Amino acid sequence: MKPTETEIAALVQQALTDKEALAGLIEGLASKNLETKQRSFLSLQKLADSNPQRLYKDHWDSIAAMLDDPGVDAKYIAIYLLAGMAAADTDDRFDDIFYKYFSLLDDNTLIAPMHVALNAAAVYKAKPELRDDIVKLLVSIDRTHHTPSRKALIAAYAIESLDKVFDDVEDKAAVLEFVRGYVKAPSPKARTMAKAFLKKREKTAA
Repeated sequence: MKPTETEIAALVQQALTDKEALAGLIEGLASKNLETKQRSFLSLQKLADSNPQRLYKDHWDSIAAMLDDPGVDAKYIAIYLLAGMAAADTDDRFDDIFYKYFSLLDDNTLIAPMHVALNAAAVYKAKPELRDDIVKLLVSIDRTHHTPSRKALIAAYAIESLDKVFDDVEDKAAVLEFVRGYVKAPSPKARTMAKAFLKKREKTAA
């Protein structure tokens, strides 16, 4: 059964002041019990969004290590929590895992690339020194090994991220060119996202 918002809020509140409670949520990420794993992930995701420094201080390394896990669940969890913690990254730890994180755009699964693309905006906003590299990788999805239909699905999420940060993007021409390439994509979602983006952004970028 999916945990309620009230339950998640209570777990987050407890984790803010209790190291053992926080450690318990971290341990829960590896649980074979799906309810326990989901409860832990949703709580930590909320914590990463609201108080990223609390999670960043003691648990960055263990969460970053999940990027190397062969299981897609672990990668999915790490993708979200690392993006949330990037806002508290005063030691530039994300820089050390940057290429490992974004190399998942070319992961053999579909889940990991889609969610890296979706979370790219959060990383972009948190890490100004990495912005140009993030944009370059997002607009290079066509160079990944994925089939055209999968590339289009991943691109849909990349377009969503790029729309959130477009005002601050230096190479707007490269982004527009990338998006135009998906107006006739095999994915209805990608086509819809591309057309909406261009309708909103082409005039402002002129």
